[in-house]
Amino acid sequence: MAAVLVGGAGVARFFGPDSQAVLPPPDGPWPEQRRFMVLQCSEEGLTPETQPTVEKFLRGLSEIESITAYSKQQMAGEQLATRNLCGVQAHFVGTARDASDIPTIAKELAKSPVPVNLVRLPSNFWAGKADVRITLTGPDSPLLELGAEGARVATKNDIEAIATKIRQAVDVNEIYYEESAFATKVNASYCPDRLCAFDPGPVDQETLYVKIDTPNAVETLKSALDDMPGVDFVFPVSLDVL
Repeated sequence: MAAVLVGGAGVARFFGPDSQAVLPPPDGPWPEQRRFMVLQCSEEGLTPETQPTVEKFLRGLSEIESITAYSKQQMAGEQLATRNLCGVQAHFVGTARDASDIPTIAKELAKSPVPVNLVRLPSNFWAGKADVRITLTGPDSPLLELGAEGARVATKNDIEAIATKIRQAVDVNEIYYEESAFATKVNASYCPDRLCAFDPGPVDQETLYVKIDTPNAVETLKSALDDMPGVDFVFPVSLDVL
């Protein structure tokens, strides 16, 4: 029995041999987007001399609830994902009192005695809702561009087979299917004012998100889904949007 996909934009459910396998994305909750980074994207970045000056300025802004300073030395030993957007440089991570305060903070930075910029640090919609993200092969997949053996655009049958394989490999609570329309909605929620380090425009990507309790599930699923038609990449779901 072939799988059948029904539903409108952002609402999809697969029925077939594993009718319970794939659900539409949850309605929420939608995380408050109050986190931001302040940095100076220059060759040297903020220095031990200039960073305290910026910190004093930031602590004087009523729209900021909290601010934490990170030195270049602190960041040198951190994993790449935790470094700032300009590499290993000193910066600040802050939380606004309200998500709507971030554009105001960005404007206030024009008055800083040391030139700096602000970018949002979006909180992942899927954090807490899923543990593993499986990107499905689309028309612009790098696997197709590289001519990988067996790679093809994911079909409904492929997605049903992937869901079955996931359930065979790990102890699954839920599997969610995110189509492009919902991914675009999520992406736009991260950056309503374009104060982001990425384009908040349309997302042409379909993804499976898996909620599980199995330890080391990412590595287990990477092995189980390796070279499976319709699968591009398998990643852990993190708090930050990478």
